[in-house]
Formats: sequence, structure tokens, C-alpha cells
Amino acid sequence: MVVFLNRAAVWCFAVLALALPLSIARAETLVGTNIDSRVIVGMSVKTNAAQELLPDGWTTVPFPRGPLKGANLLVSFVDGVLMVDADRKPLSPSSRRAVILLGLAKEEAGDAFRIFVMRSYTTEPENDPYGVNTSAEVMRTAALTGPANGGRQSTDNWTMATPEGELAMTLAYTTGTRSWSASEAKSYSAANPDFFRIYRYDSLTDLVMSKALERPLSGEFSLQSSVPELAGVFDGSEQVMAIIYIPVRVREVFLP
Repeated sequence: MVVFLNRAAVWCFAVLALALPLSIARAETLVGTNIDSRVIVGMSVKTNAAQELLPDGWTTVPFPRGPLKGANLLVSFVDGVLMVDADRKPLSPSSRRAVILLGLAKEEAGDAFRIFVMRSYTTEPENDPYGVNTSAEVMRTAALTGPANGGRQSTDNWTMATPEGELAMTLAYTTGTRSWSASEAKSYSAANPDFFRIYRYDSLTDLVMSKALERPLSGEFSLQSSVPELAGVFDGSEQVMAIIYIPVRVREVFLP
């Protein structure tokens, strides 16, 4: 497989894989593969708001470098188009949508860093390996128009609704040069810090904007929430540090 990388993509996936390097001597079990598209929004929110989403013994820290530098919360909008088990048989359901909150944290009694899955608002609440799922309706409307060569106009509108409130995101921008890259990472559960899954994925990536890399947004973006448990996160003081659009991600999921 030929992998094309630009500097932004290399930093993006290096930072997302910060949690812990994977052991060279692997004893893992493949549990499934999924294909999805994602919009990842890196945000700087109040420290206490991010801390409340983490387990005891771990302290929130911002991403230290790369396009997500300065962000202490990731909001990942996930549109899963196909999910299969280890034998490549489609799951039931075989597709889903979700809005997932993740954060980087440092161990208070040590030097370990981990990426935690803190909340998942999902159309598939019964599949809950991290123990953080909330049932939600997640709707998406997306369009891509423009020339065969050069930048295209991308619009992406999401609405996540629970009985308590809604979260809405709108993104409109001109696409840039996309990159195809491979990476791997561990993600831990905020509900059970001893549980983690290992991901290896190939992704098509478009860095929409990044304050750290001085890359401005070529369009418009809004993110609003009326979900009560996220009131501390979305209190008007939050800042968007980066937006990463992933039109295609093919991801294998392993358990240790």
C-alpha cells in the first residue's frame, strides 16, 4: 500500500496516537472493522469542565503539539457506514451515527498519558464497550459541489438530539489537498480506566483549520449545545482550535 502524507496529516495522527505506543510484541484479538466518515473538532474549554468528564486519578491536559495543539476536548462527529465483525460479517445494525467526546489526560500518580472516550451520544446505544453511551438521534446532511480539479465547496450539518437537549454543528468550507495516511492508537474508557481498545486505521484527511498551524477556516463554522450535562463545556468561553474532516476512515478494532 502506498501512503501519501503531508506535514499536517503526520502531526494529526501522531498526536491522536499520543496515548501510549503499542507494544512490538502484540497479542491481540481482532473484534471488527468499520468504515466511516468523521468531523473532529478540537476545542479549548474550561479546565474544570473537561476534568469533570475524566475518571479519578487523571488530569486533563491540552494536546501539546500539531494541529490540535491547545485543545483539551475533541468532539468527534461519526457517520459509520459499515461495521463488520472479525469474520467480515455485517453487524446488526451495520451502520450508526454518533457524537463522541474525547480528551487527553495525564496520570496523577505517574507519567502515563491516555486518550479517554468520555461520552458517546449514539444511535446504537446497546453497543457500549466503553460504558459511556447515551441514546440519541443523530442526523446529518452533507453536500460536496465544485470542479473536478481544485477546491470544492463542502457543507456538513449535524444535529444530535436527546430527551434533555440538542447539539448542532454546521461546517461550510473549501476543501484543500487531502492526505491518505495510516496510524494506530489506544483509546481508554472514562467509566473504566483499565479498559481500552486498539485501533489501526487508514484515513483520508482534510485539515480544515488549525490555530496552532495558522491555518484559517475558508468558510463558516458553528457549534451549539443545549444538553444539560454539557453546559459547563459549552458556556460561551469555549474556543475552536482545529477542525479535521475525514471523508473516509477504514479502521480495524482490536482487544489486547
